[in-house]
Amino acid sequence: MRQAFDQPRLISEVLRADLSYSDLRRRAARVDSLRQKFIEFRDRCRVTPFLSVVFLVVLVYWLADAAVGVPWWAGITVLVWPIGYCGVKEFRDADNRRNFVEQMRTAVCGVLWAACAADTEMRLGWWALVKLKKTMDPITRREMTVLLGPDHESLLVARSHDGLIDAGNSRYWISTQVEATLQRKLDQMSGGAIAICGPRGVGKSTLLKKACQGRLPSAEPHFHTIVQTPANYRPEEFLLSLFQSVCRDYLALYGRRPRAPFLFRSRARAAQRPRRLYYSARRWAQLLAGLGLVVLAVQREVRDLADLVYQSAHPAAAGWAVGLWEWTLTAWQEHPVVSRLVLLVAGALLLWWADPRSWLTRRPVQRLVHDCHNYLNLLQHIQSVGTSTSLGASARALTLGFGRTSGSSSRTFTYPELVWEFRSLLSRISAIEREDNWKVFVGIDELDRLGSSEQTRAFLAEIKAIFDVPRVYFVLSVSEDIGSAFIRRGLPTRDVTDSSLEDVLVIEARTLEESRTLLQIRVPGFTDPFVALVHALSGGLPRDLIRYTRKVTESHRRTRQPGLAVLAREVLWEEAAQALAGFRELLARHDDSAATAQTVHDLHTLITLIREADSSRANPELEQRILHLAHAVPPPHPEGTDTVGEPAQRWEEFSCYLYFIGTLLEVFARRNFAARKEAYTGTDKAPADLQRLAEARLEMTVSPHSARKILEQFRVHWALRPATLPRIVPQPGTDAEPRRSAARGPS
Repeated sequence: MRQAFDQPRLISEVLRADLSYSDLRRRAARVDSLRQKFIEFRDRCRVTPFLSVVFLVVLVYWLADAAVGVPWWAGITVLVWPIGYCGVKEFRDADNRRNFVEQMRTAVCGVLWAACAADTEMRLGWWALVKLKKTMDPITRREMTVLLGPDHESLLVARSHDGLIDAGNSRYWISTQVEATLQRKLDQMSGGAIAICGPRGVGKSTLLKKACQGRLPSAEPHFHTIVQTPANYRPEEFLLSLFQSVCRDYLALYGRRPRAPFLFRSRARAAQRPRRLYYSARRWAQLLAGLGLVVLAVQREVRDLADLVYQSAHPAAAGWAVGLWEWTLTAWQEHPVVSRLVLLVAGALLLWWADPRSWLTRRPVQRLVHDCHNYLNLLQHIQSVGTSTSLGASARALTLGFGRTSGSSSRTFTYPELVWEFRSLLSRISAIEREDNWKVFVGIDELDRLGSSEQTRAFLAEIKAIFDVPRVYFVLSVSEDIGSAFIRRGLPTRDVTDSSLEDVLVIEARTLEESRTLLQIRVPGFTDPFVALVHALSGGLPRDLIRYTRKVTESHRRTRQPGLAVLAREVLWEEAAQALAGFRELLARHDDSAATAQTVHDLHTLITLIREADSSRANPELEQRILHLAHAVPPPHPEGTDTVGEPAQRWEEFSCYLYFIGTLLEVFARRNFAARKEAYTGTDKAPADLQRLAEARLEMTVSPHSARKILEQFRVHWALRPATLPRIVPQPGTDAEPRRSAARGPS
């Protein structure tokens, strides 16, 4: 490794991989330039007694003033006479004047050089200790890969999987190009609603949190609030919850807690009180007994140490205190101008730190905080006020009385009033926060969980009135249907998204390189073949990418087998068994007749074979069974049923997924993966790229037929053999021959 990193190619690659190194180079060049100027100025200087005399006179005056005190007129006499005499003698000559200028330039250049050198050294130390390691890690791993050979990546040696346990932790977030795109869109807007759309699990919620929390590139401080949108949420209830969330978050921004009315709380039952008292008394007794024993054990040593410290430190401290007090009185009496000037500067600094101007400018903030308290009480509680007046008189034979009772209770806002009050509050918050160059963000997450796209459109139509608050950014996460509807806004059909949203950002699935970067941060040591396997299974969706990575690491811990082929069989057979079980249950529930009994039984047999198979050894026959089922005709259907209905559609999806699993088994569950990848992939073989497997997985959600074509092209370029249908998969029963003859070909 030392020899490899001595190569100029690697040195240049490491240094140029970090942009901060270029800044260090510029700073180092400036330090060298200042040092060269300092040397040039110093060489042009001559040693003269003037500066030495000035230094000595000032030093003697300072010592004399500190020791006995020197009046101001004596100080002026002492300073002016030697400095003036030497100065006149020094500056009478033109060469001496030029020499003094050179000395001053040397001093200034020396100070600049020292400051710049110190700053550059600190930056260099931080870069060498922190940045350089992060830059060298991927390059070091790559060079180790080259030195160890191509086949070592087929072993899983994960050093840590903390990134899989705490998947939502922000320290595992990585920056992508889509974040820069979102930042540019926000910079071009003065407010409004922008939607983030994409398939589920692509990272919409993470990007929404980054945008609202100010973690995008070149982002500014934000005031933000984020709310979730569960299913079946009425717009009135949602806006009421959002109103309260904004009030709470704004109070928390200024360190306030919502004021709540006093509530009667239930007391502990009488039967539990003796038990609680017993445990409390026992714990307090243990604590007091332990403290008493510790004090009894160390009390003598502690007392001796305290006496020693007091006897040694008290005289010195008293002497210093008395000397300081006497010096302060002397300075105040003998040097009133200097003393008052020091007090004036200290008082001015205290006033500046207190910032009295903020007391006036913060009054709107205080009023807004007070209004947030009032809004929370009004939205959370029902208040009632009652008054009663009575007047009466009585005598022995006559009684006369008057009584009057009145009451009033508050009511909740109507929906138009709620919208108006919420817009007013957000406008005031935005106006105040803009004074400090802050932005206001409101994140509305999980809108794609409202059910159908029609429900989402109706929801947007109800709450779109709050989206046009000046200088307030609303960031929404929506489904792909809403994004596509906004993109089609130029067509004759007009959608509610056109009037609700300012822009839509579409997030695509991660590429293979982006998935590798994500997993290298979360699971260090996760090599490229395993990244390609989980990337293909997940389709590049980060949520599924983490799920399948957990499956691989869990299989690795369970089987204690680090090989790629073994772990690929374990994970892919489990996926195939789950798919077979799910389709078998769907088929039996939809049509439990004699026509489908044989198919249901065959699926059960194949599931049993998969679960009993040994993943440590190759099983070509089982893989051929899976491929045969992927090419088989749909199961027979009873007469009078639709041949192109839901069962047929589900069969197409199921068979395409089995075809996908069988392809992955032939790619990853074989030996010499690195050699085969190098032989079949390249810049001129795009259909054979492993990224195509992830594209096929995503294409299944759109069209199983299109996904099957992608898989067929991939298999042709990887030289994968077609399924041998009749020989390996005999179908029991009287209808075996007709069903074999009706089987599909590989195309």
